[in-house]
Order: sequence, then C-alpha cells, then structure tokens
Amino acid sequence: MIEFTDSFSQAAVAEACSAFPDLLKRLSLELTLQIFERPLNEQGRIIGPAEVEPPKSLRKTVLYVCRRDMVEHLPKEIGFCRYLKHCDQYGTPHGEWLMILNGIYYNHGDNIHPQWSCHT
Repeated sequence: MIEFTDSFSQAAVAEACSAFPDLLKRLSLELTLQIFERPLNEQGRIIGPAEVEPPKSLRKTVLYVCRRDMVEHLPKEIGFCRYLKHCDQYGTPHGEWLMILNGIYYNHGDNIHPQWSCHT
C-alpha cells in the first residue's frame, strides 16, 4: 500500500515518475508485495503450486516531498517511511502500525541527467 502525506507530495511524485522512468521502475519494484506463498525445497527452488494464505502482516509506504526540495517542478528528494502491521491467523490486521524503515530517494544528478539512489 502506498500513502502520501498530502496532495502536493502525490503530485510531485507523480511528476517525477513521469519525467524519470528509472525512478518509476525502482519504486514499482521496491513497493511490490509478495502475494502468494510458494513451497520451496532446501535449495530455494519452487516445488509446488502457489498457496493462497491469509497475510501474516500488511506493509505500507508513506511518501512525502517538501516544497523546499523542489528543483523547478521536480523533486530532488522524496522521503519515505515503511510501516508494518501484524495480522491474526485469518489475515485481519490488529495493533498499531510499526515503523520499520525510513529514508529518502535522492537525485544525485539533475533534471536533465538524473541519478536516483536510496538512502536509509
């Protein structure tokens, strides 16, 4: 799940993903959630069909952009926090969201020659 702190951050991230396809690929890959549990052998190879199980936990990522981190109409820095919430045996979430990681995606290049990296 992706959440934005405000509509400005949502628009800035959307603009950055539109301008920088590599950033979009990076975010898509890092935010992909594992949906199916797959039985594996000792070598880590799949040995059977996917098993659909209730989730053991939910994850969400909150993205935010500060107005002072903008260069023209594109962000130089996109902050994020990742949270985890545990689920019961039926997949029902309970308890508080626990922050497990925070950091930034930072463009070490410029708007013409972007070079995005992640810092936690």
